[in-house]
Amino acid sequence: MLKHFMALALGTALALPAAAEGFNSGKAKLSLVEYTSPMLPPNNYRGQWWTSPDNCQYSRAGRPGETVWYLIVNTAHSKCAARLIQRAYSDYQ
Repeated sequence: MLKHFMALALGTALALPAAAEGFNSGKAKLSLVEYTSPMLPPNNYRGQWWTSPDNCQYSRAGRPGETVWYLIVNTAHSKCAARLIQRAYSDYQ
């Protein structure tokens, strides 16, 4: 059983670098796009968590260089957006 688990873990670990390299294979030049909204924190905000003016709580995430705020689900109410995009690469959808 342990051999099967180790083989699966090793196979997964070996597949990860190939998937990461395929993320942007140099075919498209990505650029950062910045968004503004009264719901977003100021650009110089460095905290991990943000409470928007409509009292929704978010956690900072995103690839290096990006800032995407994801809703903390257990604090959400019906008017909360699932995510707030402050800065993201042009391929983000």
